[in-house]
Amino acid sequence: MKGLYYLVLSLMLAVGCTGSAGRIAKGDVVLQVEVVSPVANDVVLVHHNEISHQHLDENGCTVFTLEGVDAGYIKLFHGRESLRLYVEGGDVAKLTFRGGRMTSAYSFEGAKEQAVKYLNTISLIALPDEAFALGFDEYVERLKDKENDALKILKATDLSSAKGFLKMEQARIKYSYGSALLMYPMGHMLMAHDASYRPDEAYYEMIDSYVVEDGQLAALDEYRAFVSEAMHVLDADNRSVREVYPKTVAQMRYAADRLENAEVREIIIHHIAAEYVDNFGIKGVNELGNIYNTYVHSPALMSSMVKKYERWDLSLPGKFSPSFKAEDINGKEYTLADFRGKYVYIDLWATWCGPCKREFPYMKALEKEFEGAQIVFLGLSVDKDKQAWKKMVRSGELSGVQLYLGPQSKFQEAYRIEGIPRFILLDKEGKILNNDMFRPSEEMTAQTLRNLEEIR
Repeated sequence: MKGLYYLVLSLMLAVGCTGSAGRIAKGDVVLQVEVVSPVANDVVLVHHNEISHQHLDENGCTVFTLEGVDAGYIKLFHGRESLRLYVEGGDVAKLTFRGGRMTSAYSFEGAKEQAVKYLNTISLIALPDEAFALGFDEYVERLKDKENDALKILKATDLSSAKGFLKMEQARIKYSYGSALLMYPMGHMLMAHDASYRPDEAYYEMIDSYVVEDGQLAALDEYRAFVSEAMHVLDADNRSVREVYPKTVAQMRYAADRLENAEVREIIIHHIAAEYVDNFGIKGVNELGNIYNTYVHSPALMSSMVKKYERWDLSLPGKFSPSFKAEDINGKEYTLADFRGKYVYIDLWATWCGPCKREFPYMKALEKEFEGAQIVFLGLSVDKDKQAWKKMVRSGELSGVQLYLGPQSKFQEAYRIEGIPRFILLDKEGKILNNDMFRPSEEMTAQTLRNLEEIR
């Protein structure tokens, strides 16, 4: 499959923006983009909240690839404009548009041309917020009227060349309007000025009726969002939980217990976890991680989550190191930028730390070996007692540049340092070479430093 994919892609690139390609292996999608008179240097593709940036070449061209796609709605951005697309596994398509006139001057060449035209000319009309003041039965009736109007338009649209799109769009319409049902209790309290309102059993039965376990529908963001929130609404024991992280964990647990279809279950658990990580990061998410790792086994989903973690992990090798503000014994303030141009071997320590002190003689030996080399040996004290640190600095036991960082710094938090001593090695630009470097007493430390490029 990979060989065929790369053959197709190479043919497309070889002929530039004017070429075309045949069908490719099932599950892969190739989308060629040509921008006439670009207003920006790149094009952004969003699929399941995964964001891909592609730079345009000198001809205004680029190629996006999606792997393992059964059916997918895509949003493409250029400058301040966007288009909605629909693709299925095996599609090869080309999108051409004019910069600054993306929505009014575009053409889509591919099997889903009719579906793309529909998506960019038809909008789903929502009920006004005032409708939340209606009683539940009347609100549902009004909402169904809107849904039926949208379905009539869909049925009247010529989609003969995109038959697979019809089922997906029917479901997208259903779950788009279904999201308004999820908002009804809060919306009714606000619009009807009735803070005492609580939905009855009929409301929960209706929400429950939407939780249809269908792996094909799980390709829809609207389905994922609805079912994920339903895992909170239907959980009687935890629906009153409002704090974001406890709510997220409760949703994941309920989804694990409630959903029987393994594919749907892992997609929904992934969606719930991914939304939290995207918005709030990875600090203190052990419970989330335990549930996720138990139920999610799809390589594609797991790879996606790893990338989300990496975006929040500021201490990954290859990234620019988080900086700090620390002062020397005379009160002069330094930041990491002051050591740019040399390798930096950082020692985080404290006066009360026995293992830290045992490394001092070995640190002195390293500094002596690398005297005159392009490296700085930098001690950062995390002491709470600043006077104890000053006394230790004056004792002469220490070597290198000694600065007072203090406890619970953002630098420590960024590196997720829970124990000391901790050693970090940075390159001359301030990028991380090793976020948990060997201790000075280990033989690999000197050997690693000797092998650094242009250390002398």
